[in-house]
Amino acid sequence: MSHPRVLVVGAGAVGQVFAHHYQRGGAEVTFFVRDKYRADVARGFDLYPLNQRRRRRPGAEPVRFDGFAVVSAAAEVAARAFDQVVLTVASPALRGPWLPELVAAAGDATVVALQPGLDDRALVLAAGVPEDRLVQGMISLVSYHAPLPGETRFARPGMAYWFPPLSPSPFSGPAARTAAVVAALRAGGLPAKRHRDVPRLAGFPTAVMMPYLVALELGGWTVRGAARAGTLTVGGRGGREAVAVVRSLLGKPPLGLGALTRPWLLRAGLWATRPLIPLPLEIYLREHFTKVGEQTRELLDGYIAKGQAAGLPVTALEELAAGLRRARAGAAADAPATARGAS
Repeated sequence: MSHPRVLVVGAGAVGQVFAHHYQRGGAEVTFFVRDKYRADVARGFDLYPLNQRRRRRPGAEPVRFDGFAVVSAAAEVAARAFDQVVLTVASPALRGPWLPELVAAAGDATVVALQPGLDDRALVLAAGVPEDRLVQGMISLVSYHAPLPGETRFARPGMAYWFPPLSPSPFSGPAARTAAVVAALRAGGLPAKRHRDVPRLAGFPTAVMMPYLVALELGGWTVRGAARAGTLTVGGRGGREAVAVVRSLLGKPPLGLGALTRPWLLRAGLWATRPLIPLPLEIYLREHFTKVGEQTRELLDGYIAKGQAAGLPVTALEELAAGLRRARAGAAADAPATARGAS
């Protein structure tokens, strides 16, 4: 299928990049967004592909991305024909009546789910997607609204993104449908590959990453701050607990994964790779994962609930969750006072 018709659900950091590369490969792209965002999306986007060195330099001009359609209702989807529907929204957004309505309107289209949670596959299937139409993918790119605080290299605001080397996004599902998704993305320059079991592949690194993200947030979004506060150590213990929970559900983890739950090794790895990453990593983590904080909290709570049900230890995960609740309650309490001071 050389010119697939693709509906991209969500026009955020991931949706823009996937849609752009689908279009580059010859796909006919349509965005599905809430009505209040429709006019903004229709104006198009400025993108900064950071794998291109000229896009990293001060004053770099963006790549313009437009020429797509935009819809915001299931009836509009039903009036068209799509080959692929790509869900790029965060995990919590899968809940609600909109997804079953969209699935029903999409006909026989392949549904591509990119969400990382252990329960996300079940949510998509419960929305009416048959297993023989579901392809699951894992996001391996880094994408963010540029500029980050302190960045001065971009000519104007846009979406910057980077494909880490040797890390193509994997996809698994029915053979023909998975092959069509991978081919369409690779035709547009997005690194992608077929994998036999993406839910298992994604489940373990996500289990390691989520506790560390909470540890970083509690440490002021710096590795050094989290180490001083002691939360980085708790994050490592939480990662080991979460991996044990995922192992009880999905089987043996990949070799070497346990090393990532050792904070000293994580710090060494971040230090060694820092010169290779074309963006300020800690600032990116703060900006991006603050926006999707609900997803982080939902995943963390899921590990705790599943661990408790399986009789597995989750004390570090509970400590992180409690700290997160206190921190966010304090931030919410400070917000009205800040507003009063500003007024």
